[in-house]
Amino acid sequence: MTTTVFTRNFEPLGLLSEGQIESIYHGALDVLDKTGLRFASKKALQILDKGGCRVDYEVGRARYPRELVERSLELCPRTFTMRASNPDHNVSISNKNTYFGLIAGMRAVDLDTWVPYVPTVDENNDACKIADGLEFVHGSTSYTPYSEFRGEPPAMILPISTWSRLKYFSKISRIGSAVDSYIFELQMAQAIDVDVWAAMEAAAPLFYDESATDCGIAGAEAGMIVEPAHCGVLGAGHPVTMAGSLVTGMAEVLGGITLAQLVRPRTRIFAHIFHSPTNMKTGRPRFGSVATWLPQVAWNQIWRTLFGIPTMNGGAGYVEAKTIDYQVGYEKGMGLLLSALSGASWINHVGGMTAELSYHPVLSVLDNDVVGAIVRFLQGVTVTEDTLAIDLINEVGPVPGFYLDKMHTMQWWRKETFEGHAVDLVPYEEWERTGRKTALDLARDRADQLLAEYKHVLTPSQDADLDRILEEARKYYRERGMA
Repeated sequence: MTTTVFTRNFEPLGLLSEGQIESIYHGALDVLDKTGLRFASKKALQILDKGGCRVDYEVGRARYPRELVERSLELCPRTFTMRASNPDHNVSISNKNTYFGLIAGMRAVDLDTWVPYVPTVDENNDACKIADGLEFVHGSTSYTPYSEFRGEPPAMILPISTWSRLKYFSKISRIGSAVDSYIFELQMAQAIDVDVWAAMEAAAPLFYDESATDCGIAGAEAGMIVEPAHCGVLGAGHPVTMAGSLVTGMAEVLGGITLAQLVRPRTRIFAHIFHSPTNMKTGRPRFGSVATWLPQVAWNQIWRTLFGIPTMNGGAGYVEAKTIDYQVGYEKGMGLLLSALSGASWINHVGGMTAELSYHPVLSVLDNDVVGAIVRFLQGVTVTEDTLAIDLINEVGPVPGFYLDKMHTMQWWRKETFEGHAVDLVPYEEWERTGRKTALDLARDRADQLLAEYKHVLTPSQDADLDRILEEARKYYRERGMA
């Protein structure tokens, strides 16, 4: 299975006027210049200081000159390639192409009771193998599929998660970031000669903790992609207004980009938005909301039109639904469609539900079908002499004219539509006769099939290198009383 480049063949959706875009951007520059960002890392502050920021080491704050930010933006590649362990799954990142990734769930979920439970490492491996066979999944976030493993200490979660993905998922992965996990995750990626993207998520408002910047700095030093991220919660860590959150989040990401470019000029960048509004009834983040979808569309428009820098959308796939039902479909589907139509370069969407609390391979199969339909939509309507079919229309004429038996129909019908693998399309009588299978039943069948068909791509020596690095991580944390 070779990765297809999913190119949008029409102008992307936009919400903002040119003046509104400029207001948000200049607002972010003003915040960086007057207020700046706080950093927990002295190393990050030293890099920024040397690069031209005004740094107050006592409070850990860096203020950014506008000129430095603008020079850093000019250094960001507008297009780049990411290499997977299976070269067929390499991807070409740009603002014209859209790719789709897995999202995390802390635990697995029982499909009969919908009660989450702590999965085993073997279950994580199997979920990776199933995702490896999904034709519209191109990569994965870190701590994915699961971020808790039975019998494993918290410090080992990220090293095990990355070990599992790099071993059993031959596509693109993210690394980091917690308690030095990036050290071992980078070593794993380098051992099998693949690209990963390094997480560097801001902790709103206007703050980067040490684990985030350590991961971003190490990723840039290693020549990997760096992902500065805006992760604000509107009304909590960010202003409640979408425009105010966009200003704050843009300041955070611009600050992260500048740090990455000071470490290594021409570092490849994803400008990531992963945010949510606050549910004012509970005080919790509200997932699967229009107040998530709208800012993501605006974010994609801002970065595309001002800079051409590839964007990543992380909030499209996280939902409130606790079961695989109608709610999970509309909460995920609406956000995914709007992100894709507005030109996101990468959308993390597949497999997760209940915020970040659960994941299931069966849902990844269903999500993959939805992505497939959206990919077909992005391809648009093909208008050529052949598709206009004027000669054929004149040949067939009015009733009793018929197109089903024509070669033109045979040549084009598959290209003009899309049908998923886990969709019920049979007549009612046949559905009753064959066991009344639902989409969930069909997705279970396909997950089982993909697991049975999985083919391992790493060499024995690469497997051994990954195993060795994982054991080195375990020793590292054990010596520090963490494993």
